[in-house]
Amino acid sequence: MEIDRIEWLREARQAQSYRRMYGLVVLIIASPSVTTAEKRMALYIRGLLKDVMELAVASASILSKARIGFAHLTEIVLEAECGQAVGKGA
Repeated sequence: MEIDRIEWLREARQAQSYRRMYGLVVLIIASPSVTTAEKRMALYIRGLLKDVMELAVASASILSKARIGFAHLTEIVLEAECGQAVGKGA
């Protein structure tokens, strides 16, 4: 599966639930075109969220780490997209 970073960033901006974040993280992991940094951060977030997806109540500490990690992942994806756009313009 190939991700379109621009579309992914649009979806990420609207991701309010941890389930949606988890789904977006899985898209990154499944894509062969992602950078090592994108995949590493996505795997970290998936590790945090995989055990809490089915819980009614989850640890605030874990959810906070996941939200911060997701924000960092969004920044990494944005940087990769900008780098790719610059490379195409050269």
